[in-house]
Amino acid sequence: MAPVISNRGPSRSANPAQRLAFSVLFALIGAGLTAFGLYQAGHAVGLLGEPGTLTVASCARVGQPKPEIRCTGSFRSDDGRSTDPAARFTVNPSLASGQTTRLDRVDAGSYVRISPAGTEEYAALTLFGMALFVFAGSGFASRANSTGRPELRAGPVGRVGLRLGQAGIVLLLGAALCAVIAFLSPH
Repeated sequence: MAPVISNRGPSRSANPAQRLAFSVLFALIGAGLTAFGLYQAGHAVGLLGEPGTLTVASCARVGQPKPEIRCTGSFRSDDGRSTDPAARFTVNPSLASGQTTRLDRVDAGSYVRISPAGTEEYAALTLFGMALFVFAGSGFASRANSTGRPELRAGPVGRVGLRLGQAGIVLLLGAALCAVIAFLSPH
């Protein structure tokens, strides 16, 4: 049998401290994306703020480099406790005068449109963040062998790492599915 010739050059295994740093970095990025995605999805569904209806008075295109469409109108919460006769929010596409739309009031004067497409986009971001977090966990369960290639540890730690890697792949597939649905759904 002929020897295997590689033109990759000598392989260097990652320093354990570097591998730990990358795993921690992925875990932090994943946790941040997950928290941000959940927060934004909560508003896009209307669960975190004060959901209500805005009756559009007028819309105008503002800004120069990338113009936005800002609408003003009268906001009334679903429970009737709060109203804002001069509510403003950014929307795309423009709405006609007298048209109504669902909004989630975040703070006084700050509104987010309640939209299934927005929910799907933030669900994709949340699942992607969870996948990064889970992949970081599987990185903790791996080590470099004598050739410098990563391999899973033996025993329960290796099995947990393998399951985390599998869960990460499922989360990535879910994120991709949500992204496709958000892309194809009308805004």
